[in-house]
Amino acid sequence: MIILGIDPGTAMTGVGVIKCTKKEIRKVYFGKIKTSIDRDSAERLNLIHQQVLAVIKEHKPQVLAIESLFFNSNAKSASAVGQAIGVVKLAAAKKKLKVFEYPPLKIKMKLVGKGRAEKRQVQSEVRKALHLRKLPRPTHAADALAVAICHWLEIVK
Repeated sequence: MIILGIDPGTAMTGVGVIKCTKKEIRKVYFGKIKTSIDRDSAERLNLIHQQVLAVIKEHKPQVLAIESLFFNSNAKSASAVGQAIGVVKLAAAKKKLKVFEYPPLKIKMKLVGKGRAEKRQVQSEVRKALHLRKLPRPTHAADALAVAICHWLEIVK
């Protein structure tokens, strides 16, 4: 199975693709979709949508796993992330991919064993799970891989 993991954001969306069996996983691709603050929000969302469609076309995942919205005190930021989630889900729907959402605490629990793990700990666990030489960067890409790994762990157990 090929899983596309997404760490949504308007400024930067992390993307990670893994290929897995019941016993093992391997990295296929990871990267970022960076948008310019000089563009209006509609253009930025369109870029995210188009780039996610391109990743789906290239890697042909069977499912999409996305980090769900984490509510904090910044409503403007939460709204922007929610919009990014929407365009990612639209891309998945266009390609008939089932979408699975995971909250950050669950992702951290699955990978690190504690819901309040730091980003560096998550990156380290992603590196180990995928047998990478270096920590995956940027952190948004590592988070996207973590979401994909979290989904794999959900389906194998």
